[in-house]
Amino acid sequence: MHWNRTRIGNVNRRLITGVLLALLSLQGRAETETDESKKYAVSPETYKVLNQSRELSDQSRFSKALSLLQAQLPKVADNHYERALIHQHLAYTHLERHDYLQAVIALEETLRGADTLPPDTVHNLRYNLAQAAVQAERFEQAIKQLDLWFASEPRPSAEAWYLRALTHHKIKRFDRSADYLKKALAISERQDWQILLLSIVLEQNKYREAVPLLNKLIAQAPNEQSWWLNLTDVHLMLKDYGKALSVLELAHRKFDLPKDQIVRLAQLYMHKNTPYLAAKLLTREMERGRIERNAANMELLANSWAMAREHDKEFTILKQLAAMRNDGNLYLRCAHILLSREKWNESAGMLNKALATNNLKNRQQAQLMLGIVYYNSGRMDYAESAFTRACKHHQTKGQAQRWLMQIKSQQKVDS
Repeated sequence: MHWNRTRIGNVNRRLITGVLLALLSLQGRAETETDESKKYAVSPETYKVLNQSRELSDQSRFSKALSLLQAQLPKVADNHYERALIHQHLAYTHLERHDYLQAVIALEETLRGADTLPPDTVHNLRYNLAQAAVQAERFEQAIKQLDLWFASEPRPSAEAWYLRALTHHKIKRFDRSADYLKKALAISERQDWQILLLSIVLEQNKYREAVPLLNKLIAQAPNEQSWWLNLTDVHLMLKDYGKALSVLELAHRKFDLPKDQIVRLAQLYMHKNTPYLAAKLLTREMERGRIERNAANMELLANSWAMAREHDKEFTILKQLAAMRNDGNLYLRCAHILLSREKWNESAGMLNKALATNNLKNRQQAQLMLGIVYYNSGRMDYAESAFTRACKHHQTKGQAQRWLMQIKSQQKVDS
């Protein structure tokens, strides 16, 4: 929890001032004191110390204020009420100087005299102690005090529910934290609280619960790009690819997306069987310079054109990419396209480039294809050599042998 230092200082001053005014009122009614007023009366000396310490704190002279209060403690050792008041003012002074651990210690001392304090004061002190304990990272102690405070608080504020949620979140009790946050949000829909609840449900992989939270955040802050991207991620985790595509497509129209998100959008187009949109997107963004013409993006573009059955465009990209990587498998893909168009010589050239690399996976298939293109181009000696090499591989041996028989039959006819 992040304290608003100015606000906290003002709150503490109001608390101290309220105590002092009450004391002054009691002193002013000394002649008609009731038993109740006698119970909460203080000596003029203690009153003076409390008043001076407040004035010193108002001047940010905290060390002087603390010294003054500490010096008074031995003088009120037998007066449990005044001792509690001194510790209470010590606590508020420590809070003013943001020394939360010392504030916790002082508030604990104050509550040891709880039986001498008004019930409302004790109630408020428990809440103050819980706040200070959170700042001092003593979360179990904060939880204990909040449990006591909530037990006697008829109308907890949204801030109180949030504080309770935060303490449980800090010790990874996510279910309780989420329950308390929902109570806080039912009173006040603060965005930072919604974000904390979102982080909790994501921490627990409760992606379906995250969807309405992100939709609400988008409605509240439609120009915050991160919410759109987070919602896309959540839909992907739920394997709801159609909704992920819709959200990311809207985000692309609204924002200049990071390059990785543009690539992701293209991948989603392909996943939803709209590869033409993926190819057009990648082409446009490469031309604009918003995504690089690197090997990975160009391969995605080539695959997009392939799925869209735009094989001429696929070939153009594949040829560039194969040369960029010296990738035998890409050369082989180029050869397939050329072979399907009966461009025998060009296909043979691609196949020889593929076979010259060290990374070709399907070498036997390339040998068989090379024999076929040589055969169809009338280069029988080259075809026979390629088929003979293809016979050395189990996967292509049968086909290669049939082609060799066809060559021998053709040679007999020619002779």
